[in-house]
Amino acid sequence: MLSGGERRRLQLLTVLTQRPNFLILDEPTNDLDVDTLTALEQYLIEDFKGVLLLVSHDRYFTDKVTDHLFVLEGNGIIKDYQGSLSDYSEAMEEMDAVVQGACSTQSTIAGTSILSPKEEKELRVARRNALQKSKREFNSLEPAIEKLKASAVKIQADIESKSNEGWSVLADLTDKLNALENEIEEKEMRWMELAEILEQEESL
Repeated sequence: MLSGGERRRLQLLTVLTQRPNFLILDEPTNDLDVDTLTALEQYLIEDFKGVLLLVSHDRYFTDKVTDHLFVLEGNGIIKDYQGSLSDYSEAMEEMDAVVQGACSTQSTIAGTSILSPKEEKELRVARRNALQKSKREFNSLEPAIEKLKASAVKIQADIESKSNEGWSVLADLTDKLNALENEIEEKEMRWMELAEILEQEESL
């Protein structure tokens, strides 16, 4: 009598009621609806006292419930990292920037490159244009994020109002909501990145 999604939720509930001290979840956000996922997040954060081993590509969910990563990079390489997935991503971006800066500095020193007045002017113009472009993008992100959040609220309301219309309808709406939430997260991270860039430029 139960749908596939209902069976999965019942199976999860059956496991959790046994109060395990070691819980393994394999891509749970792929199969759970929004309400169940929210309840699971709350349980893991507030009530679960054991060890959680989670395999997931969902940064939003992972950031909420984990604080230690094993990052599989391929070719048998596994990185042990203390922190969230967003922390790791930010650390990798900073490391790339440091490496690129070091390579650029070494190249300039090795070649004893000296810019001509014309090249210096072109560099200043290019930098000013890049800064203006960043400002335009920064100013456009906030209204775009608010619009996406409004759409997410509407879809969430649709999910709640159509809870009796079958699994396929709810699954479609849930996929749309997840896509919106991922896009919101990406834009928010870009907003923070641009805010930091603009702050650094203004302090120069």
